[in-house]
Amino acid sequence: MLIAAHEKKQHPEYQEYVENFEATLTGLEAGLRGGGNPGLIVDKCLDIARSFYDCDSAALVETNLELGYGVCVSEHCKEGVVSYEGRVINVTADETPYLYEKIMHNDVFDVQEPKDSQVLFPYENGIMNKMSIQVLAVAPYYKRTSGYIYIRNPRRYVGLYGMLQALSYVCATERNEFKLMDRLNMAASQKKCKTDSDVFIKVFGGLSITTHFGTLTESEITSSLAVRLVAYLLLHRSRKVSQRELTDALWPNAEVDSPVKQVKNVVHRTRNILNPIFPDNLVISDKTGNYYLNPNIHLVTDAGLFESFYRYRMLPSSSRKEKIHYLRQATQLYEHEFLPNYTGDAWLDNQRAYYHLSYLKAIMELLPLLYQEEAYSEMYSVSNAALNLEPGNGDIQFWHMRAMISLGGIEIAQKHYSQHNQCLSEEQKMMLINLFNESH
Repeated sequence: MLIAAHEKKQHPEYQEYVENFEATLTGLEAGLRGGGNPGLIVDKCLDIARSFYDCDSAALVETNLELGYGVCVSEHCKEGVVSYEGRVINVTADETPYLYEKIMHNDVFDVQEPKDSQVLFPYENGIMNKMSIQVLAVAPYYKRTSGYIYIRNPRRYVGLYGMLQALSYVCATERNEFKLMDRLNMAASQKKCKTDSDVFIKVFGGLSITTHFGTLTESEITSSLAVRLVAYLLLHRSRKVSQRELTDALWPNAEVDSPVKQVKNVVHRTRNILNPIFPDNLVISDKTGNYYLNPNIHLVTDAGLFESFYRYRMLPSSSRKEKIHYLRQATQLYEHEFLPNYTGDAWLDNQRAYYHLSYLKAIMELLPLLYQEEAYSEMYSVSNAALNLEPGNGDIQFWHMRAMISLGGIEIAQKHYSQHNQCLSEEQKMMLINLFNESH
């Protein structure tokens, strides 16, 4: 059973555990420094967990609590122990309430058979019996992604799971890193889909959907309701969407007769339109009439990539050059507004405003960094592209003129100033005037 903090020192293996804990983590940090491969790091963590606790196996399970399932993405077993790698299990508040609550609250726990069988529900007990588990220790994580490390039948340090918790944290971080790298690699390969399950959806400037079998653009999709359906499910892809919610999203300002039938018609039409590039349906439903995007596809979007790049530049370890790289990638992805042809729907307008504001923030972080790096040509190109989308933005105009001046285009900058100085603040005007005077 899990040892309470105030009782740990009474554990017969506590002193040995503390010494091994420190030595193991130090060794892990030294061994992984500069490794940079998230998959290898996860494998190393599972090897350490199996060895440290002398258990039958150590595994990493990723969960999707919205859709109610978990997948064992990797398991390291002792010789002769059956592996459950790749196994899918239900993870819901109804069927696995004990596990579900522990994941939601990041609570490390262990259960023993048969002593603790009364705290588990039938499905949970069934898993324990099927996997021949006498002791199961679990360290969940629930941050950005959710899941847990488990160890089966530990023979050492039972009840002392600080090491398991630390390894779970490392695995969660590395799996997030792995997914980010996977998305970035897909973007770097010019959004090419290499397998039947790869899907790239573009929303900036208009909807386009690319699979291994080809691309359909917004103009080729032809149905505005199909575009709205895909966009709405895309924005809410972490959960299932009810027919009523879809009715409100697709027809926000209208009374709809037979809404269930109408939603089914839109879904059916969307599937037919997308059929040439989707052997399996993009939009699927469950028995209760909820709709969601196919969880078996590997989906990447330009909006998701934009957010990943923008978020990644905030890492404390990022140098100025690395921040420039991430911001550059983010701003290049933003070709135009989020589905610019669909205005008037509140949920679309909100997304459009959110991404446009994020783009402007990224631009205003990037331009000063480029100036500090004396990358004046790129600074000019970036500000010029931004002004095509936001011509009245005084801050962008200011940095655009700074780039002109730094490139030696004083006369051009002065002419530009005379045309656009009304956008500038008094402080910006004064700074530019001083730069003009210094150049003579």
